[in-house]
Amino acid sequence: MRRLMDLFASTLDHQGTFLETLGLTYSQAKLLWRLEVGDTPSLKELARRCGVDPSNLGGVVDQLTERKLVVSRPAEHDKRVRVVRLTADGVRLRRRLVACMAQNPAIDGLSPKRQNQLLEILREVS
Repeated sequence: MRRLMDLFASTLDHQGTFLETLGLTYSQAKLLWRLEVGDTPSLKELARRCGVDPSNLGGVVDQLTERKLVVSRPAEHDKRVRVVRLTADGVRLRRRLVACMAQNPAIDGLSPKRQNQLLEILREVS
């Protein structure tokens, strides 16, 4: 169990480094990660994907809107519903985020075969 916690800690350190490099908070990165390119979910749906209450996500959407990474507008079907989508700058930053998340120094040192074995184990337990 200790080794698993050490891996978790090193992953958090790596995550903190690249989030700082990208100029994102954890909440902003989580929203960008859960917002697919071309997708326009409602704020409520996006909050569900992020595992948070919609009232907690509004401020994050506002921050990303100020940075011109997302746009938020009323939905076509119901003007009371707010939908969110990535801008071109948001798509570029999301791609960088995904690339950073795909790299993990602790796991990159494993052979491809061992990485696949680890992935299989993680699929079983998650």
